[in-house]
Amino acid sequence: MFEVFGVGYAYASPTGGNQPTNKTPALLMGLQEVSFNRTAKMVPLKGSNQYPDAVAIADKEIKGKAKVARVDGDLWNNILFGENPATNAPIWYPNEAHTIPASTPFTVVVTNHSTFLSDQGVRYTNGQLFTNMQGATLTAVGQYNVSAGTYTFYSGDAGTQVLISYEGSSTTGTLFTEHNQQMGWSPIVQLCLWNPYSTTLNLNTNNGFLFYNVVFGGTNVPEKRDDWTYPELEWEAYPSTSVLSASGLPAVWSILDGGGTGQ
Repeated sequence: MFEVFGVGYAYASPTGGNQPTNKTPALLMGLQEVSFNRTAKMVPLKGSNQYPDAVAIADKEIKGKAKVARVDGDLWNNILFGENPATNAPIWYPNEAHTIPASTPFTVVVTNHSTFLSDQGVRYTNGQLFTNMQGATLTAVGQYNVSAGTYTFYSGDAGTQVLISYEGSSTTGTLFTEHNQQMGWSPIVQLCLWNPYSTTLNLNTNNGFLFYNVVFGGTNVPEKRDDWTYPELEWEAYPSTSVLSASGLPAVWSILDGGGTGQ
């Protein structure tokens, strides 16, 4: 028997399935909450009476969710993607302020033009969008062309302040990409929900829940205007043939009861 206060820790250790080359056990950082639900299908045997003559348990399943406060590419790759990361992730430069020259050639060179990859739009400071003419002749205000980080504007916009957004290449950061793999592709992990909370009831701090085979599936990332982003990760447990009972039955999960039997 033990009491639990707080969310404790969640450890995910890759054990099988489709894994990245450098598979690495990981702690779910910034853990906000974690939950699991063990359900069983109850099948009654009914005769002519109101209550069943017997009840048997049929199908069982364990599904859970974890809410974290960190978007961790390494973690997600180890528990969700099973891909190999790439270096030099692209970087975005939103709303870089520039003033169109008052005289010809009415061009603006963005700050990071040497690593420019793609245009992401131009706006007036009031938010109104310019039109990318894709190399065609500029004939009116609110039009522009762009090449290799150099933006050319119509003469009628001379002296106007604009906000330019663009994508560039980066020499830092890592790119974790999920590809359209075959059906069934996923890493398999061992998941431990461990809580060290100690009271007079808890004889030691080795308390929690251990799931031997877990597959992480659904992911919800609710980004908000005035709050932190708390990604939610969904998972499901199933039996592991590497952990067997004395009679050869595969293990699904265990309770870590630091109090010991009868405590």
